[in-house]
Amino acid sequence: MTKVMTVLTITPEAWYIAGISPCVVFAILVLLVLVLVGFGYIAKRSNSHQPDGIKAPALAPGKHADAADGDDLVVVATAIYLYLNSAHDEESGVLTIKNTQSSNWHAVLNPRF
Repeated sequence: MTKVMTVLTITPEAWYIAGISPCVVFAILVLLVLVLVGFGYIAKRSNSHQPDGIKAPALAPGKHADAADGDDLVVVATAIYLYLNSAHDEESGVLTIKNTQSSNWHAVLNPRF
């Protein structure tokens, strides 16, 4: 008989613990999902009501809210270009390690040295 089976045959309370523990964890997870879904429902409901007096900005005829002008695209492209070119240094790609003198920091740990 294995050690696990020996423990389970000696202490019958182990069967209760083995059965109740996953049930408690599963119940807590279900409760957590229900709470998060409830918060999502409340947030969606509260955002759907706009206060009186606040109106969406009017757009020119033929314009879409997600359409960008040519000037906007130029500004964004220039900002991205400048950010990407200034964010990185020029690296040579060569790694040089010079061992000028030997140190005995490992002599305490390794008796061979």
